[in-house]
Amino acid sequence: MPTPHDALFKSTFSQPEHAAGALRDALPAALAARIDFGSLTLQPGSFIDEALAASHSDLLFTARLERAPLFIYVIFEHQSTTHPLMAFRLLAYMVRIWQSYLERHPKAMLLPAILPVVLHHSKTGWTAAVSFQGLLDVPPETLALMAEHVPQFRFVLDDISEETDEALRARAMTALGRLVLWCFRQARDPEELVERLSEWREVVEEVRRAPGGAAALARVWQYIFSIVDPPQPEKVLQRLLMAAGPEAKEEIVTIADYLREEGRREGRLAGEREGRLAGEREGRLEGQRSTLLMLLRLRFGDLPEPIEARVRAADARQIEGWAERVLTSPTLDDVLTER
Repeated sequence: MPTPHDALFKSTFSQPEHAAGALRDALPAALAARIDFGSLTLQPGSFIDEALAASHSDLLFTARLERAPLFIYVIFEHQSTTHPLMAFRLLAYMVRIWQSYLERHPKAMLLPAILPVVLHHSKTGWTAAVSFQGLLDVPPETLALMAEHVPQFRFVLDDISEETDEALRARAMTALGRLVLWCFRQARDPEELVERLSEWREVVEEVRRAPGGAAALARVWQYIFSIVDPPQPEKVLQRLLMAAGPEAKEEIVTIADYLREEGRREGRLAGEREGRLAGEREGRLEGQRSTLLMLLRLRFGDLPEPIEARVRAADARQIEGWAERVLTSPTLDDVLTER
């Protein structure tokens, strides 16, 4: 299953308009000027070893480098430490990319260039070699003699670990790209992320005004809520809405989906404790009832006791119907009207 980091990284930067700005900013300016980012195209597949999939995500793009084809291979390292053999890993992945290319172009006599890019954030920042030759256990004077006979390349490192808010805001990227990078940098302290989100409200509004902005923000809110993983999700949800502004209420549906899933999970656990299938069904239903009550309180404030009792006694069909209307109905009576 993808991690929250993997899901947000791929949902954002698999879109060329967001990836192009991130790559332009990370690459040396003279090299970026030679790449036709208008031709940037996402390619299918992943080349990461299965054992590293929980801590790394990757995207492969094609583009035109002057008149030649170019692969741009991006790895996102979403773990708390630096992978010391990243250059070696990249070499293995690059060979896989070339092998895949030759399978599709068996008559090719030349290989397209591959530009490896690593996006990284951690508490320490990047601490390992960024060149393949930096991994070779050879004295420097001897390595100089061997240089023409061993692989040599440096990957492009975009280390946002110590990037300031001002520097991230100033990047020539889409608003969504800047917001997502900030979230990744803050992910090592999710509580602080929620507390400081209000400082990025202008960027949030810029994302919202862009095409597909509401859906993009829903994915960001889902990411934040997933990494916070609180014992009291209602409190975090209220803080998140306060930080994001009133306009975010329309995007709360994503958070509501998360809460419903939590209700189903709690229901399953309750059913397992009781040890009976009937108990499991009742547990799921109880979780759904609790989730609905939570959403009703967020929308309409404190609930009268008869309303709480009515929800606590409702069956699965009623709960499902009311949950569908909780974000769109103007009054509490409209939500709970039987149809």
